[in-house]
Amino acid sequence: MEQNINKPHVLYVEDDEIAIMYVSRILSAKFKVTTAQNSVSAYECIKNDKFDVVLMDINLGRGESGVELAKRISSTEGYEKTPIIALTAFAMERDKEYFLGEGFAAYLSKPFRSPQLIELISSLLN
Repeated sequence: MEQNINKPHVLYVEDDEIAIMYVSRILSAKFKVTTAQNSVSAYECIKNDKFDVVLMDINLGRGESGVELAKRISSTEGYEKTPIIALTAFAMERDKEYFLGEGFAAYLSKPFRSPQLIELISSLLN
C-alpha cells in the first residue's frame, strides 16, 4: 500500500471519468489525490478535509460552474489562500485572462502533458 503521509493533498473536481483516471494516475506518485465529480461532492470534500491545492474543471455539467465553485471555496474559512487551478478545454488567450481575473491561481488548457501539470502544482506549493 502506498503511503500518502507528507504528500501534498490535491482535490480534483472533474465530471469526466476518463480525465479523472488520467489525472489521478499521473499525480499519484507525488500527491495524495481526492476526486469529486460535481460541485456538491467537491464542497463536501472541502468541509471534511484540508487540501493543499484544488484542480478545477470549468464545465461541471449541471449545477455550479467551476468558476462559481472556486469562488465559494476561496471564501471558505481555511481556503482563502489555497491555490485553485483551472483545468479546462477553454483554450483561447482571453479565456486564460478571464479565469486568472476570476481568482484562479493558474490555468492549464486541455489537453496537457503530465509534466506540465506536475510542474505547475509543484510551483504553486513552493
